[in-house]
Amino acid sequence: MDDHINYYDWVPFFKALCQGISVLAEAENRDELLMEKARSTFEAGNPILRFDFTDPFSYLYALAQRNTANQSDLYFERARAAFGVTVPIPTDLIFPTPQPNALSLFYDAGKYNDNQGTVIGSGPIWELFGALQRHEPADAVAFQRVLSLKNVGVVKLTQVMFLVDPENYIPFDNQMNSLPVPNLVNLKLTVAKILETGLPAYLDAVKELQRWFPGCQLYEINLLNWLINTTSPERLMLEKNFAVISSYADGQESSDQFNDFVAENAVWTGGPASKNGHRVYPLDEFYRGDILLVRRGTVWLGGIGIVLHNGYLTSGWDEDKNIQILWLIKQDRKISDTRLGQWDGFVEATAKTLGCFQDVYPETFQIIDQIRQKQRKIMNHRLNKQKNIILSGPPGTGKTRKALQIAQWLTSDADKTVSLLQAINDGLIPNTDPSIEQIPEAELIQFHPSYTYEDFVRGIVTVTEGEKLIYRVENRTLARMAMEASEPENGDKAYVLIIDEINRANLSSVLGELIYALEYRGRTVQTLYAYKEDAGLNLPDNLYIIGTMNTADRSIGHIDYAIRRRFAFVPVPPDGAAIISAVGRKLYDEVQALFDKHTSQEFDHADVRIGHSYFLGEEGGLAMRLKYEIKPILLEYVRDGILLEPAKPLIENLHV
Repeated sequence: MDDHINYYDWVPFFKALCQGISVLAEAENRDELLMEKARSTFEAGNPILRFDFTDPFSYLYALAQRNTANQSDLYFERARAAFGVTVPIPTDLIFPTPQPNALSLFYDAGKYNDNQGTVIGSGPIWELFGALQRHEPADAVAFQRVLSLKNVGVVKLTQVMFLVDPENYIPFDNQMNSLPVPNLVNLKLTVAKILETGLPAYLDAVKELQRWFPGCQLYEINLLNWLINTTSPERLMLEKNFAVISSYADGQESSDQFNDFVAENAVWTGGPASKNGHRVYPLDEFYRGDILLVRRGTVWLGGIGIVLHNGYLTSGWDEDKNIQILWLIKQDRKISDTRLGQWDGFVEATAKTLGCFQDVYPETFQIIDQIRQKQRKIMNHRLNKQKNIILSGPPGTGKTRKALQIAQWLTSDADKTVSLLQAINDGLIPNTDPSIEQIPEAELIQFHPSYTYEDFVRGIVTVTEGEKLIYRVENRTLARMAMEASEPENGDKAYVLIIDEINRANLSSVLGELIYALEYRGRTVQTLYAYKEDAGLNLPDNLYIIGTMNTADRSIGHIDYAIRRRFAFVPVPPDGAAIISAVGRKLYDEVQALFDKHTSQEFDHADVRIGHSYFLGEEGGLAMRLKYEIKPILLEYVRDGILLEPAKPLIENLHV
């Protein structure tokens, strides 16, 4: 944490701003009066200035869109001046931030119409805003009417409700789906329920969320949500260290300072040593991400938090310093059977102390464990350097089946303690027989010579709207999977794109600028086409690409050195041990002998000999396979000069 950040100071700022907006609510020309404030806040060209009116939600959302570090001082100071707000500009800018190209307005083309074209007007927005600003229960009808406006959805509406009243409402955006809370693990289902039943479903979801964080404000839960999911340097990683501190900061005979801990979102100790001077507290041994357990005497516990910033680290104890924390639970609970000894200070938690906290706060430790598990998976994706592999081998060696097995292993819930290449090398991939339908986070496509960039990354399609032809950009397989894998709620999942026959397409042409992105994961590259006004695309760490390549295919030369450097090549040779039947194994050995004796010197045996899958099955099926599959490919090899001419009569004489 930066020392200059005072977390949650955006809350009083927006509260004061909303108070200023509410003064206009009773005026007949309130939309025009608020527009005057918008003109003094935003720059020329901002979408909110295109019309002569606006509404509270559009103003607040447009302002939130300007909360980047290089914009906030200017625009927030203008907003402050426009409404005569005396509260300082916030240093904490962690609240819902619409993307720069997002539709910030709650009206479309100057009209408050719903998706069916029915005129709604700005009245429901002012009504809902007024209730939120006064901390009154929101009206279900007003909520539903605002939700029905064109260009407004559950995410956008709940984000702005949170800005107005962050004590009673929270945004249900893609970040929220990252909290390991039962019944809220699927954001799409939550949003669908809200769209179906309206405000009651939203309030039920908020209540479910609060149940897992007793005593915590919704804006504290939102901060946790952002910190554990952000990709910025501020990302909060939960560590395995547990510290314990007493709310009797100045000793057991002093007063309990727990309420001060809560008010300041921080803890402190009354000195560097216990009263007898013999024990020095290890103030400099606890860091950001450590878990802090707060005691209130010998039989009562007060809560649990996460260390955000240890002010004692730089120069030791000082009475003006503290440890900034993010609360996970603030609720007194009593130890059931054993008493903790008299103690004050700040030290590493003993096993007994930790056990007591685990007994009385089980739901909080469930949250901690699941966040750690997810973060461990995300880190595994980041540490796994090789995410692009090509399974290469002659036909019939089971390359596609192997790719599906790898995809199933990558997307399974099991912890991955080794890299993908190490798992393949050590034989840790289970020998299963999965289908692509059994792996939701995987897709299988097949390249061919006419495959293009527009087929694989992004392309333009023509659609009709009435009598007009409209051209629009659509994401193809790679861009669609990359964007889905990039969503914060999906960071711990593995997404796998299997490209069968990868060497049959002109890869340099199909991949284009994405060749760079294959190596530099997470870095945005500019694509040929802008999707929703953004041409940028990056391949995230959790997107794996597995190609299969037939080494006997004459189109192998299409893979140039630049692309080869970005893939690991894993050989998949024939495996005679996989053939169970004696008849199949005899035929397999005879065919392999053909390659041993009659392969042209221009070819490597390992690249062209056919694989074991041709020889699987019972005698009847094997005879048909010999006649219609094995002999034709071997004779084709003779015509192509892979097998020498003396092999031809031997091939024709093969039998089961």
